[in-house]
This record gives sequence, C-alpha cells and structure tokens, in this order.
Amino acid sequence: MSFSDVPLRYRLAAFWQWGWVGALLAVGVLLTYFPMGMLVALTAKVQTKHPQGKPLSARHSAKYLAAGASGWWEYANSAWALLRPWNNYEDGLYGEPSGKTSARCKGRERTRWNVYLWLCRNPFNWAKRTSTLFACLINDCDLQWWGTGQGLTDKAPVVAGWYFCRAVHRQTGRVYYGYRRVRLNDDGTVYQATLGYKIKPEHAGQLQDSDDLDKAFTLRVQFSAEAD
Repeated sequence: MSFSDVPLRYRLAAFWQWGWVGALLAVGVLLTYFPMGMLVALTAKVQTKHPQGKPLSARHSAKYLAAGASGWWEYANSAWALLRPWNNYEDGLYGEPSGKTSARCKGRERTRWNVYLWLCRNPFNWAKRTSTLFACLINDCDLQWWGTGQGLTDKAPVVAGWYFCRAVHRQTGRVYYGYRRVRLNDDGTVYQATLGYKIKPEHAGQLQDSDDLDKAFTLRVQFSAEAD
C-alpha cells in the first residue's frame, strides 16, 4: 500500500487542515513568548483544584532533591480566564512534580523568570491539551486508517513504515487527520515525520486514560534523528 491509495479527498482535506490549524497554533505559540507568557508568570497562583483530579502537591524525588530541587511541587496556574490557554494543563507552572525542572534551576522554579521559561518550553499548553481545535479526543471518535501497519517507532529497535489516520467525532462530526512515517537511513539514523493529530491505528481498539486521551496537533519532521 502507498500514500496514493488514500482517497484523494481525504489527502486534500488533510493538507488544508494542517495548514490552517498549524497557522493558528503558531500564533498561539508566538504569543506565549510575548506577552501572554509574561502575564501568566506575573499572575501565577497556587490552585485549589486540578482539572484532572490529581493531587495538588508532591514531594520532589530523591534523585532531583540531590541535584538541587526545592523539595515540594505545587499545582499553580493563572486564574485569569483570558490567560488560561497559556497555562500548563497537567503540571502547572512550577515544572514537573518529580522536581526535574526545579533541579535544573537549582530550586528557583517559582521565580517569575523561571515560570516564564517553563511556559516557553511548553507554549500554549492548556489550549493544545483541551481545545477540540488543537487536540483530538480520540475516545469520542471513530477511526479509519491506511498504511503499512501498527506499532511504528523511531526508537531502537526501529519499526519503519507509515500510516494515515482519519478520526471523526461521533457527536460533532469534526474530522481529524494524522500522518506518520518512520524510515531507517543508511547511516543508522532515523527519518521521521508526524503531521497533524497524533492519532495511531492502534487507537481504534483502545480506550485512552485521562492522561493520554487528547491527541495533540503537531507538525514535526526530523531527517536524521538518533534511534536511542
């Protein structure tokens, strides 16, 4: 099977979707750097509720405590509705609960500057995780796919191939397209491309948990990545 076996109308619809959604996403990401990320950092506040029902605080791991982490993580975000798309949905503004980011900045993750840097590492995060424009909630969709098979990976041992997925939301009829190709280069490096929503053929027979039900939109191409 080749990519030309995918119905032409689906291929054209996918290219159109990837273009305009990608443009909107780029605007949201750029606004993270100025001014929205700065405003979120200035209005950061410890929250009383996690959107996924997770704990609001955690002790940093011994590994990162030894590397300089501050000791405790708390779930914080901006409470301003206008800034919500630029919050960090799962981890909040103080890095990972494990303390990895805290150790990186020697326990100063709560400073405005380090909150801003964390936001720049995960730009436009809340919108990408929760908006039905930028994320496909795959549990609510019916999935079709074309390609060479399931289980593609760019990690060793590399599983090469390609697939094209079309997911249709059962209630709204919104359509999401995703494409992935993995190829092992002659020099042992890997070519990989992920375009559109990160939906996979295997999702057709799986029920995703709350940590993994949103399949975000991405446009990523690597020509010679290490297969580590």
